Amino acid sequence: MKVKELIDSILKNEMSFFEIVQYIETNSTDSSRDLLLNEIYSAFKMKSLDFMFEVKDEDIKDAINQFDHKLEYFYLSEEDKLKVQHFIKEIDNKLTIFNVGGLSKVADPKKLKVIYLNNLMIEYHDGFFQHEIKGFENLRHFKSICESLKEHFEKTKEKIKVQPIQIDNANYQKDNFKDLLLVEELEKRLAIEAVEYKTKIDELWQTYTFDPTYFDTFISGDLYNVFLNAIYERIKPLNDFEINKYLTLSVNQFKTHTPTKRAETFKRIYQATYWYPNQIEYKENKHDDEYAMHVWKHYKSHFNKYKEATENVLQDFKNGLIGSGKKEIIEKPKSVSKSKYNSFTYINNLTGQSNLTALKESLINKGFIAKDTDLKDFRKVFSGEAIEKPIVWTGKISELSYFIKQLHNELRLVEDLKQQQWFVAINCFVQENGEPYIRTRLKNQKVPTTSKNIDSALNTLK
Repeated sequence: MKVKELIDSILKNEMSFFEIVQYIETNSTDSSRDLLLNEIYSAFKMKSLDFMFEVKDEDIKDAINQFDHKLEYFYLSEEDKLKVQHFIKEIDNKLTIFNVGGLSKVADPKKLKVIYLNNLMIEYHDGFFQHEIKGFENLRHFKSICESLKEHFEKTKEKIKVQPIQIDNANYQKDNFKDLLLVEELEKRLAIEAVEYKTKIDELWQTYTFDPTYFDTFISGDLYNVFLNAIYERIKPLNDFEINKYLTLSVNQFKTHTPTKRAETFKRIYQATYWYPNQIEYKENKHDDEYAMHVWKHYKSHFNKYKEATENVLQDFKNGLIGSGKKEIIEKPKSVSKSKYNSFTYINNLTGQSNLTALKESLINKGFIAKDTDLKDFRKVFSGEAIEKPIVWTGKISELSYFIKQLHNELRLVEDLKQQQWFVAINCFVQENGEPYIRTRLKNQKVPTTSKNIDSALNTLK
């Protein structure tokens, strides 16, 4: 039985509640169950909206009189009235509204009081209607089923919640996200970064201090860049059926895996990531949980940005702009980097311009930057000003990583960027193919065998 057939059976009152629950539990996993339930709830919502367009005014009048003691009201501001004016109508000298939601139910004498009709008319339709509407005979039953399903599965979630959540630690700390949908991938990447940042602060406390704005910058900038690239890299080898499935499920996951619903889960993900490869059962820890929720707070504030980006990619696919049947090649969304620093600032900027010229020539001669690098663009990298044209790094990623570490961390030839040197680095340098570097990959490189050549080049700035 397909979902559509299940919904038809509910509408025809052909299945008991037990049979419906059994079908849902049999045909879904823990991770996909919310998607199936949402499909059922959405079907009811659409059916109820269609129903209200068929209701006659005479029946509305009778229902208001019949259920006068249990009417449901909305209170509309002037702004609300403008937005929903097409759904307001006067019945028997009473203002009513239908097919809208999200309005205030708090009594306010300064606002317009209107009777909300949807629930009222669904209740009244069952046996009272003068003009029975064909196709909606069991709408009240459908509503009751949806309410019972929500109650049943919420209780199930509560039972599960008190049990220790077992996380496959082997799935963490690896650059392998192929079995995850996009929200789960985001959570995993965020946990890894949270652990790395905390480890650096704890172990290098004499050098680094905790920056409360770090994760706001990371989530809105570097993580977003990685996220955009990950979407396109993931769908590149897939056929259209697989792309549609992956993107649709990911978009739906943004609805089921909201920050509010996933906060407790993220505490466990963070702790599992922190202890990897050791498998430790989750235990509440005030310090760890507060830190995880600090990270989560910033994730929550940028969540919709990621949701909209995913929806846009799915829409591009549906419009034929990507996939095997694409109409044209579209560019990836441009990466963004949010940092209060635009570039490095050379400590001898006023008197050391000739040193920068020497550094440029040395890097070209040693094969680290493009031969056609313009001196004006190169000096811009060390000016503290906005970058107009990034420098093309022709060396290895490990060599650029070492160059930045020596320049900023060890030799301190540029002003302290307050732990944002890697954001600045990916803003100032690009790969030979024009692609931006991924910050986390850039900063975690080992010392290259050519380190002495880089040291020699940097000596020009001393």
